[in-house]
Amino acid sequence: MRSLANRLNLLKPRSDDMPEMDEPQQARVFPMRPKIDIAEASPSDDAKCSDAAFRRGQFLARQEAWEELAEELQQADATRLLTPGGHSVARIMGEGARSDIIMAARSAARRGEPQTARDIMSALDEQLDETPECPAMAYVVAMANLDLALSWRGASRPRDLSVQRRSAYDHHMSRTRALADQFDAFETNSALWARVRCEVLEADAHPMQRIFDDYEDLLDLDPECSDHLRAFGRDLLPRRFGTYEDLDNEARRTALRLSDVWGIGAYTWIYIGALEFDPGAFRRLDAELFVEGMCDILSRDPNQHVVNQLAAFTGLTLSGPSYPGTGRARLAECFSWLLQDHLKELHPLVWSAAAAPGQSDLPEPDEDIDLVKQGRARALSTIAEHFSAVLDGGRRLVFTGDGLEMPRMTS
Repeated sequence: MRSLANRLNLLKPRSDDMPEMDEPQQARVFPMRPKIDIAEASPSDDAKCSDAAFRRGQFLARQEAWEELAEELQQADATRLLTPGGHSVARIMGEGARSDIIMAARSAARRGEPQTARDIMSALDEQLDETPECPAMAYVVAMANLDLALSWRGASRPRDLSVQRRSAYDHHMSRTRALADQFDAFETNSALWARVRCEVLEADAHPMQRIFDDYEDLLDLDPECSDHLRAFGRDLLPRRFGTYEDLDNEARRTALRLSDVWGIGAYTWIYIGALEFDPGAFRRLDAELFVEGMCDILSRDPNQHVVNQLAAFTGLTLSGPSYPGTGRARLAECFSWLLQDHLKELHPLVWSAAAAPGQSDLPEPDEDIDLVKQGRARALSTIAEHFSAVLDGGRRLVFTGDGLEMPRMTS
């Protein structure tokens, strides 16, 4: 532990690392036939598990089986049940449970009808009135209000909203905060409520005074969920509630605290969350520590969902020009060995969800987009561009269980 602490405290980034300019069913994929040959998991084990959890929550809500929903939601939360890709089953089930209500309320918000949106949400409030002490039911209501508040806010800052939108945002965010104050995460043994506390930071008058303690509570309750670490990285950015110095200090401190779970991997996950939306985070990044953390992640959780996540980040999110010798260039280099040594199958949904280069915020979901097709195209074009010299030289890329092979094409 002392050795790890020394590495985390003494390995400081170089001053020249400044931000750059701005058993699943498989099918063989031959996108640039016959140049790239890779198995595709569509759907992957993670996607199947996530879809099942979402549909279960949605089904129970549609049947108004609220007691059964609450019991299953609390059980998944209490056991910290994760999908094969490391995502919270309880959170996904909660998304399904509120999905119909949110779809209708967001439609009203898009039409500029705040009262209609409130009336739609009242169906959940009425159910909560019957079981006011139920943490699971309160969680569904709280997150529904949070989803709608963020829809009213959009990509703007609250203070820049019109009077109507700001009023609607404040109403639903206040509802979420009131419920979060009612249920203590530790008393209820709930990672869900700990995450809600972090989600409402933007509505707090002094979020910088709370962010460290709130995320520490969340990570103490649910240290194995990498989504929390990435969210922490995003919220530590200057455009949220922190500074680049806060980001680096907390990434190192958290890596030390969670070393028994992640090795140095927590440092990497936190920085991924930040770098996905702000290349300025390279100012304090220790690239070698990041890479070491990535190796720790893969040694502890070598499943293909995680490999695809890391490959999409290094190959797609960090694509574009970078100066030799910088942190960005060092991280982008990792794409090569991830492909050659670790990638065995394509998970298109991971690539469709990856942040695009220069993306400054999470995009609004678009129901008209075929996410599998989009993710496949993103992945294959990124791989083809990276190995363009090999492909132009008359070789193929064949991803196997033993690694990447590059045989010559035969006529």
